[in-house]
Amino acid sequence: MRWVRTAGCCVGLLACLVTAGCGGGSSSTAGTTSAGSTTGGREAIHEPVESRGIKGEDPTTEAATRAHISTGGCKSLASLAEERLGTKLTVHSDPSPPLSHCHLTGHGASVAIYLDSGFAAHQRYTNRIEETVQFNTENPAGLPQPVPHVGEKVAYNADANWIPALRSLLALRGNRWLTVTISVAGHPNRELRDEAAVLARAGFKLTASG
Repeated sequence: MRWVRTAGCCVGLLACLVTAGCGGGSSSTAGTTSAGSTTGGREAIHEPVESRGIKGEDPTTEAATRAHISTGGCKSLASLAEERLGTKLTVHSDPSPPLSHCHLTGHGASVAIYLDSGFAAHQRYTNRIEETVQFNTENPAGLPQPVPHVGEKVAYNADANWIPALRSLLALRGNRWLTVTISVAGHPNRELRDEAAVLARAGFKLTASG
C-alpha cells in the first residue's frame, strides 16, 4: 500500500507540471500584442495612426504640412481684394495650421479664405465634392462648377469648383485644400466666382513654401 500511495503522489506532481507548461497560469511567457510587447519572440509592429485613413490614404503622399495663411499673407490678400473690389476691408487672421484662415470684412463685403493642410486634405476635398453632387442632384445652384487655372492641372478642371449657392470656390493643389467664400453687394455670381479665383491663386502662391 505504501508503494501505491507513493506512485499516486508522483502522478499528481507530473500532472501539475504538465499543466503549468501549457501556459495555463497568468504568468505565462507567451507573446502578447499589447503596446511595447513581443509576439512570437518578435517585437510587435504598430502602424502610425495617420496611416489608417478611411479610404486607405497614404501618409507619405497625404501627410499634414505646416502650410498656412500667415498674418502677413492675410494682409496681402486684403490689399489685393481692396484693389479689385474698391472697398476698404478689415483683416481678421488666424494663421494656425493645419486650419488657418483669413477673414476680410467691409461695407457690404465679406471674404473668407480657409486653408486645410492637415492629413488627407486631398481626400477630404474629393469627398466634399462628391457629397455636394449627391445632395444637389435637383438643385443646379448647389452643384459644383469646374473653374480652370486655379487648382492642379487635372482632367475637366476637377480640382477647382465654384458652388453658386454657397458663393464658395473650393480648390486643391497637392495636399492643400483652399476655400474662398465671398459675398459683395451689387456683384453678380459670375463676378464673385472670378474674384474668388483670383484670391485662390494668390492664396496658393502665398502658401506654396509652407
